[in-house]
Amino acid sequence: MGEVARVFLKLGFLGFGGPAVHIAMMEEELVRKRQWMTQEHFLDLIGATNLIPGPNSTEMALHCGHERAGWRGLLLAGACFILPAVFLTGLLAWAYKSYGMPPQVAPFIYGIKPAIIGIILAMMIRLGRKALKTLSRLVTSVQSVLA
Repeated sequence: MGEVARVFLKLGFLGFGGPAVHIAMMEEELVRKRQWMTQEHFLDLIGATNLIPGPNSTEMALHCGHERAGWRGLLLAGACFILPAVFLTGLLAWAYKSYGMPPQVAPFIYGIKPAIIGIILAMMIRLGRKALKTLSRLVTSVQSVLA
């Protein structure tokens, strides 16, 4: 349980860029580094996650926590993944409400956007290469996006 908490707290605090990046980070941490499950099983969980409504990365955290430690792992992984974002968002909202956006911060915000986009694209490409190994999978994926 301690390992589940540490991994998902880390992902919760470091993950930014949306569900695609979160899932790519989970793949890196859980499949490649820790070998909690196979690549194929991870991709199956992504497929299951896409079938149900809701936030995909949170659902993946719940699935992975359940795979590792049962229903307690599910609850712990979910809390450890979600609560850091809640805390950081609350902190940023408080700072913005209290101080507004000083002119010194504006260039930093504009400069960080391209970096975030680059990170998102890199993670999506890496995960996409693993999931779209055949031409038929690629064609099906493109068709589903265009539909």
